[in-house]
Amino acid sequence: MTIMDIKRYILAGLAVVAALSLASCKKDNTETFDYLDGAPEFTLPEYAVAGDSFNFTAKGVSASDKDAVVKYYWYSSPIQTDRDTSYTYSITLPDTLCTVTVYCVAYAEGYYNSSSSQSVTIVKSDRENGSISGFSFDEGKDFKFTDPRDGHEYWCTTVGSTEWFKENLAFKGAGSPLANCEATSDVFGRFYTWGEAGTACPEGWRLSSLDDWADAASAILGERPEPSARFYSVAGGFMGDIYFNGNKMWEYWPKVQITNKLGLSMLPLGYAIKQETRPRFNSMYDYATFWTSDEKDGEQAFYRYFFDESPDLFMGHADKASFAANVRCVRDHQ
Repeated sequence: MTIMDIKRYILAGLAVVAALSLASCKKDNTETFDYLDGAPEFTLPEYAVAGDSFNFTAKGVSASDKDAVVKYYWYSSPIQTDRDTSYTYSITLPDTLCTVTVYCVAYAEGYYNSSSSQSVTIVKSDRENGSISGFSFDEGKDFKFTDPRDGHEYWCTTVGSTEWFKENLAFKGAGSPLANCEATSDVFGRFYTWGEAGTACPEGWRLSSLDDWADAASAILGERPEPSARFYSVAGGFMGDIYFNGNKMWEYWPKVQITNKLGLSMLPLGYAIKQETRPRFNSMYDYATFWTSDEKDGEQAFYRYFFDESPDLFMGHADKASFAANVRCVRDHQ
């Protein structure tokens, strides 16, 4: 090895040492911060209607150093993307079918930021330009019925010798709206316990029975099944290829061919469990559940349900007082 080679190795080694020293120096000088205690607290409903306004006041965050001043800034998407630096914040929902997300960020000198967000989906009940699209209509057998109790208008249809609501019952004198948001009541209908379901239909209409469901299934099968049996390969004839705010509600599964042959346009809204404070909602986009008027025993009653992965119509039973499902009202053909 020549003297020149040795010099090259020495210089290279010095360069490595210098680089390591510089990196070590930078690491030692890295600024560190404390964490703020908590995250900004505010609440938005899961669903609301266009034009609803909400006002927020920042709270829920503190610093370990009592002299540190905690400040906030807000912004929302897609309404307001610029930062609004204040303790209070207000938004008015636009007349657009979209989801609005509000962000709140807390900050203080010498601390890492703390943030939180809440989202609300805008819904409209208008059948022409509202949240629900894809309903099919048959001018020959479909008609409108207005509930005299509240003026709510329902599309109805005739299946065999029985007239059915094409939409879920939305009578606000009983039951609970999806996600505990009243904005959803006129869009999706409501969830009722069995006791509520038995008295919620308008005068002249009744809660559909196991026999009514068997009669409806016979229009698909060509023969009447046993009312308490599992109905094979009929689900697609009850389901509607419905979209909510532009999103398909029934997920595609090869085994399930959605034809909506009966024109009942049934939706996968899941079910609810009544709790001490408010109902808990489950399995939206997976199940459609409907009470029947038939009792299993003193504490339980039967319901019919669809599952998005199966072509069959199932029967289940649940507690009358705590389980809540959708309702389709029926009456003999007028």
